[in-house]
Amino acid sequence: MTTFTITAESLRQRKRNIIWGALFSVLLVLVVLQASTEKENLPLVWSVLGFVVIANVVNLYRHLRYLRLVRDHRLELLPERIEFWTGGDKTVLDLKDVAGVFLYRWRGQLRHIQVRLKNNRGIRLEGYSDLEELTAGLIKQRPEGKVVDRRR
Repeated sequence: MTTFTITAESLRQRKRNIIWGALFSVLLVLVVLQASTEKENLPLVWSVLGFVVIANVVNLYRHLRYLRLVRDHRLELLPERIEFWTGGDKTVLDLKDVAGVFLYRWRGQLRHIQVRLKNNRGIRLEGYSDLEELTAGLIKQRPEGKVVDRRR
């Protein structure tokens, strides 16, 4: 049995992405405010401001929920199955249900793994410690033709 957890670097990257999104949202509002100085454009300003505020609040809520759930999360790679543990809850993925494994690399580094099930649903595995070892374990249990390495 091999256990994988979410890395601190992955959490930092997600936090940076949230901050960048908020900064770009503020820039968008400032550009709209600058471009619409007339009173007739006031509905445009309010609609953009409302959309930006709602989008950022939803994004922050989802991020805080993710942080709460990932604190006690781990993935265990076992023979013929993967177990996802979050707190005391266990979800089991039988590897017989996997139709394919897609590896996504960026500049040679493995960024995430997409596990495609036979019912055409997908599970994205990212942010885990030692994705290369997780990939090797998955490849060892899957037929050769069902693993696709996508490089960029």
